[in-house]
Amino acid sequence: MTDIPDNRPSLPTRQEIIDACAILHNTNTLKYEVDGGRPLFIKFGYELMGGAETQKYLYEQSMRDPSAPRLPAVYDSFESGGLGWRRGYIVMEYIEAPTVEYWLEHKPDMAELLYDKVTEAVRWILDCPLPAEPRFGPVGRGPAQHHAFADLIAPLEFDSVEAVQRYFNAALTRFTPKRVTPLSVDFSNEEVCFFHSDIRPANFHYDPETQKITIVDLDHVGMGPKSFASWPFHAVHHVDYEFRRIIATRINYERTENISGMARASGYLIMCGNPTLGLDNSGHRKPKSLPDSKMIGAEKLV
Repeated sequence: MTDIPDNRPSLPTRQEIIDACAILHNTNTLKYEVDGGRPLFIKFGYELMGGAETQKYLYEQSMRDPSAPRLPAVYDSFESGGLGWRRGYIVMEYIEAPTVEYWLEHKPDMAELLYDKVTEAVRWILDCPLPAEPRFGPVGRGPAQHHAFADLIAPLEFDSVEAVQRYFNAALTRFTPKRVTPLSVDFSNEEVCFFHSDIRPANFHYDPETQKITIVDLDHVGMGPKSFASWPFHAVHHVDYEFRRIIATRINYERTENISGMARASGYLIMCGNPTLGLDNSGHRKPKSLPDSKMIGAEKLV
C-alpha cells in the first residue's frame, strides 16, 4: 500500500477557528489566512462530520490513483456545542483554481473540455472502491444527504439498505391516491456504490496548468444502492439543469427501475409535515407511547 504524504500545515487552534467563524453572517465558509503559509478553507455548519469522513476516505483513494481527480486534504474536523446544537467544522486545503462555473462564464470555448473533465471526475467517484464495511450514507456516521430526500437530507440515520427501502415504500403506500397506480421500490438486487447527487459547476474547480479537476463540497456524496447513483442523471432537477443534462448524456449512467418510485415518493415527502413518517432507523413504525392518563390506568391494572 502506498504511503500518503503528510503535508499538513501548522493549524490554528480549534478555539481560534470557532472564534473566526462566529463573527460571520450569511455564509458557512471561510478562507483562513495563515501567516507565512498557504491559506486554509474552513466549512462550518451542521451534519458535516459524515461529509468530512467521506472526503478523507476519497482523498486517500485519490492519492493512490494517478488518474483520480484532486480532492482537498482534510486537516481537522470537529464539533462544538451542546447536545442537539453541535456545530461542525472542517479545516481543509484551500483550492486556488477557479470553479468550472467561472470558466464556463468567462471562457465558453473551454466548455467541451470542462464537461469531459467533470464527467471523468464524477465517474471516478461512482466507481471508487467501497470501505470494508459500507453503510447507507456518508463514510463514518450521520444521515445521508441526497436530493431524493425532503430538505436534501435523510430524516433518519438508516441502519441498512432494507431500512431505506421500507421508508420509501411507506411513503408510497401512505400517500398514493387510490386512483393512481401504486409504485414500489426494491433495492435488494442492486449493488451498493458511491453516489454524488449535487453535480453543479460550482462544486468542481479546474486548473489549466495541471489540467486537473478538483471536487469540492462532498456533503452529497455517500454510499447506497445503485438507484441513488442513477438518480442525478434521470430525475428532474431545476437547479443547473442544463449542466446536469450534459454530464448525464456524457456519463450515460444506467436508469434503474426504482427511479420512478423514488421520484414519486420524493414528491410526497416534500409535502409531508413529518418526513420521518413515524419510523425508526430500521424503517419500522415506532410504537405509540401511551398518554400519561392511560399510563396511570395501566399501572392500576397491574
